[in-house]
Amino acid sequence: MASNDRRVRRTKQRLHEALMSLIVEKGYDKITVQDLIDRADVGRSTFYAHFETKDDLLLSGLERLTTDIELHLVDDPSGAEAILPSLGVFRHVADQHELFKAMIGSRGIDLVHQRAQEALTDRARSNIERRAAAGEQSDIPVEARAAFLAGSLMTFLAWWVDNDMPHTPEKMADMYRRLTASA
Repeated sequence: MASNDRRVRRTKQRLHEALMSLIVEKGYDKITVQDLIDRADVGRSTFYAHFETKDDLLLSGLERLTTDIELHLVDDPSGAEAILPSLGVFRHVADQHELFKAMIGSRGIDLVHQRAQEALTDRARSNIERRAAAGEQSDIPVEARAAFLAGSLMTFLAWWVDNDMPHTPEKMADMYRRLTASA
């Protein structure tokens, strides 16, 4: 059974890698299941044994994206504690610019954008609630603040990748922090 689990994991990994490379090359909308199975070198029945559609394949990989976002939402090394720390996210996006341009740029994938924004909103909400418990007060509802911060970060990231990253991740994180300081 363990070898079967390894085979399944390897097959899914190859399909995910095929999807990511094809997204960069062709854009998500132009990818077919045939493209995926050709690139991953798996049979059609193998693909359908694990996923119903390419959207299912994408969605299964978005759990990793959510985890990835959480890992990169690190506090700013300057010591300023932001509700939604962004430097790690900007650095991560810079490391994989072409992939993120295809996934979250202005012509990105709606499913990816939605999941990333949900993860950012959850993180912002958690930090806002933690601050409120510590005595920070705001007359703006938690959900409104969290949605604003997550949406503005996603929009700012999309602008940055669409414009081929005209500023360093550090400069972008600083600009984002200053733009959202009163939020």
